[in-house]
Amino acid sequence: MNGLLLQVLLPLALGVSSDPYARTRVDPTLDPGVPADQLPFLFWGTNGILYSQSDLGNPATGPSAFGAVTRAWTSWQAVNDACGSLKLSEGPRVSDRTVGYDPSSPNNYNLIIFRTRSCSSVVPASDPCRTSGDCNNQYDCWAYNASIIALTTTHYKTQSGRILDADVELNAANPGGFVFTTVDSPPCLGLQTQSCVAYDIQNTMTHEFGHSLGLDHTVYPGSIMNPSATVGETSKRTIDNGSKQFICDVYPPQKQLLAINDHLVGCTTAGGSSGGAVGFLLALRLWSRRRR
Repeated sequence: MNGLLLQVLLPLALGVSSDPYARTRVDPTLDPGVPADQLPFLFWGTNGILYSQSDLGNPATGPSAFGAVTRAWTSWQAVNDACGSLKLSEGPRVSDRTVGYDPSSPNNYNLIIFRTRSCSSVVPASDPCRTSGDCNNQYDCWAYNASIIALTTTHYKTQSGRILDADVELNAANPGGFVFTTVDSPPCLGLQTQSCVAYDIQNTMTHEFGHSLGLDHTVYPGSIMNPSATVGETSKRTIDNGSKQFICDVYPPQKQLLAINDHLVGCTTAGGSSGGAVGFLLALRLWSRRRR
């Protein structure tokens, strides 16, 4: 689980990197016997990544929300055009609002979706989804802590770290969520409306697309992967040099991946983190990881 949190509620937790960039690894709870810093990094095993926005967008913002999301992934494509190999693109908007990955389905979207109501207000206390963790899909609601601005759920193969799907949910629940905006200025001072910058969509999505590509949080000054944001912030619209270097290091133009029985073997450098991708005797299964 990874994403962006409200800054005033977020202490700087131990374990968050302070390097120019940090990569997300396979969940360490899957194999406690392997040191966390030796688990495989998450990465895409394909050069083409297609994102799809929910056709409902963010009703409070209006049509400009779609353009803000597009500008966010486009900024990542510009980095790839300079030194990377990924080809990011956007498909038609979709009516499906289901987050997750179904290996038996041909319709697994890398979905961007605004949740406009809180699960705490619409899900009955006795509903089993509260235990299974699927209330967000069953009730189309925000199921996470109210201090989380947005969250990226990544599904991947546990043995290799190969990413199969990445979905982004934004906390636009009313009440209790965040006011998302698309204007450039001024920052909101007091009342948050669409005529000032509250929680900027492009700012938020540039961070979340970083998670979808395999980046983890860092508190390195100026990084778009800093785990918090404030009212009026737009600095994360511009990708910092450390996050750009992640693309250059992990997805260079000459990058080659060798597919063997759907296991991907290859070497990647860690950049801001030490070590490289190594093979481990983990169960070959799918796993999801949510990053705030």
